[in-house]
Parts: sequence; C-alpha cells; structure tokens
Amino acid sequence: MNRQHGISIIELLVALLISSFLILGITQVYLDNKQSYLFQQGQANNIENGRFAILLLEQEFAKTGYRRRPDEEPANAFPSVTIPGCGTFNPGQVVRRVNDTKFCLRYQPAFSNARTCEGNTIAGISSEPYTDANVITSIYELTVSATDNTSLNLTCRSYSATTPTGDGAQQIASNITAMNFEYGFNNNEEKVVARYAKDPNANEVRAIKFSTLVASSTEITKEPSSAVYSYWFGTAPIDKKLYNMLSSSISMRNRMP
Repeated sequence: MNRQHGISIIELLVALLISSFLILGITQVYLDNKQSYLFQQGQANNIENGRFAILLLEQEFAKTGYRRRPDEEPANAFPSVTIPGCGTFNPGQVVRRVNDTKFCLRYQPAFSNARTCEGNTIAGISSEPYTDANVITSIYELTVSATDNTSLNLTCRSYSATTPTGDGAQQIASNITAMNFEYGFNNNEEKVVARYAKDPNANEVRAIKFSTLVASSTEITKEPSSAVYSYWFGTAPIDKKLYNMLSSSISMRNRMP
C-alpha cells in the first residue's frame, strides 16, 4: 500500500505567515500611495482655488478708481453715495472697508463689453472714449459655507449706482479658512504708501496686501497638524485637513502717479 504525501501543518503555518507579511506590505504600499495621491490632489485643489480668488481680486483692484475721463476730478467721477451693504462713500472714495471680512470697490467700466465680478455684461457703456459711465460698485464678502460651517466662501455682488446688476451674490471661491487684508494709505496728498493697516479709516487707499488661507474639502493628513495653520492662528488645527496660504499685493494704479 502506497503512503500519501502532503503539506504538514508546520509548512502550512509558515506559508500563511509569509503570505500575511506580503499582503500587509502590499496593503501598506497601496495606502501610502493613496495618501500621497490625496495629498497632492488636495494641494493642487487648494492652490487652484486660492489662485483663482487672488487673480480675480487682482483684476478688480487693478480697475478700482478708473474713470473714463482722466481730466475729471475723482470727487466728481465718484460722488458721495450710500450703497446697501457698503455704507456711505465719501466724494472721490473708491475703496471702503466694511469689516474684516467685507469691502467694497468702485470704478467706471472702461469698455462696452465689460463685465461685473459676477460675469454679467454691464449695459449702457458708450463705445466712444472719454465719455461718462455709471459707477460700478463691487462688494466682496466672506460668508459661512452652508454645507460646511467650518469653512468660508468668497462672494461678490455688483451695483450700478444703487441698483443691483445681478440676481444675487456670486460665489467665486470656496473652502476658505481665513483671509487677511491690509490697506496701504498716506495721511497727506502725496501719492505714496506711508503705511499699511487693517482699517484705513477715511484715508485714501493706494495699495492692498491680502493673504488667503485655504483648506482641502476633506481630511487628508494623518495627524491634525499644519505649520501654515499654526502660523496664521497660533494654534494647531483640530482637523486633518490640508492647509495652504497664498499672498499677493497690488497698487491702486488709478490712485498712484
């Protein structure tokens, strides 16, 4: 009678042990690659979101105070007016800080196909140069996200004279944790920036510095730790989101020599 040969229990246990180590290693490599992908994707989304907000703000700041007739006095081109949500502009004032999360800009559109910050075409602009046009007021505000109470949205709404040009505030950036604005001004008539402050009071603003702290929409990091967040707030975050900070500054070229 022939004896049957097979795998012993010891050989089976050794094979299971080796297979377990291989599976754990492959799983760890997969998890690390997924973590790296999520990190890179979150960082790319943060940078894209922050850059879009900064680019749009730079475009708005660049045309702030523009008037179609350069020989016209700013006080005549931009008379005193009260705008809902902004308050009262003084004659010639084109930048008004409402609070830490809200500010308003005024300008005259330069071209007949110009658009508001909401993307709406501005009506009634003459194609002839050096002609008057209605003053456009853009209102920018950080509002709490309806879907995530821990993040903010940057919204914009435009007014022509005292009439809204759109149906409502347009969201232009999301997943914002905080924004910081500093306004450069001078107390005398020299068209230079003497100093920066968060509240320019009634001084004529000639430059603006702004920083944006953006966060990923989901938790990505392994631990609730972020050097950028700690630098901004002085404390460590309580979540595992990825944070990025982007900054820029721009001069009010229509208020500079």
